Amino acid sequence: MKSNDFKAFQIENLCNYVPSFGRKDLYRICLVTGESRVYFADKSFNLSGTCLFFGNINTPYSWEVLSDNQIGYGCLFTEDFLKGAEYFDNVGSLSVFNIGNIPVYELQDETQIANVNFIFKRILEENGGDYSKRQEMVRSFICILVHEALKSRAVADNTELAPHKTASQRISALFLRLLDTQFPVENKRKSIQFTKPTDFAGQLGIHPNYLNRVLKKETGKTILEVINERIITEARILLQHTDWTISEISHCLGFEYHSHFDSVFKKITGLSPSIYRETFSGKRFEIHKHWC
Repeated sequence: MKSNDFKAFQIENLCNYVPSFGRKDLYRICLVTGESRVYFADKSFNLSGTCLFFGNINTPYSWEVLSDNQIGYGCLFTEDFLKGAEYFDNVGSLSVFNIGNIPVYELQDETQIANVNFIFKRILEENGGDYSKRQEMVRSFICILVHEALKSRAVADNTELAPHKTASQRISALFLRLLDTQFPVENKRKSIQFTKPTDFAGQLGIHPNYLNRVLKKETGKTILEVINERIITEARILLQHTDWTISEISHCLGFEYHSHFDSVFKKITGLSPSIYRETFSGKRFEIHKHWC
């Protein structure tokens, strides 16, 4: 396999590790035992014990080490690497990598911890071997890690890696994929392209009313609610972690008028963009460990 498509490593001697907050170029799965704090978008999580972490390429994050004796394993990979397996046709559709989900899975069962450690050891072994089908083996091990994470939250969902079966599920997945392709926003002078229900309906070749009914059925929210919530999630990140003006953020997120951006932001967060920035810039929300 190409060296820049996949990398596996053992985690140890992290006392001198300096965290870097930002978006990453690769997907990441880590198994870590020890005290640490993860900063993920506009949230943070204090962790102890053994946890699985899933980092995606769209959400900025960093990992702060709080204990010298932190150990574990990690792997980094491109989306193209996983696309070699049929069940990983769309990495972003997997809930463990979804921007809206908490990316940390606490492992408490000793048997499961032993199993996940064994899986990472096999990944390291196969990644360094010369078996011609080792890529397929590594992809299979990553698939098992995804299921172990879902299992740790007692999520009885056998369709996670299965193709969408109904028309509404397929349309909903296509819509969410199209929405997410616009993020992260990295150029304040360039506005995102799709911001209105008609924009997405036109791209999908269906009527806006039908798309709205589909989204309401699958998510419990209207299409405009889903669009605005995703855009405001990006706005929170930009307000906290860039020096862009509020007008620049409003423009790059597709708002024609600054006042409209203020209105939508306040409706969703309860704060104006300026108050939000003053309150949370340079800080992180602390979320109790049992949420993880």
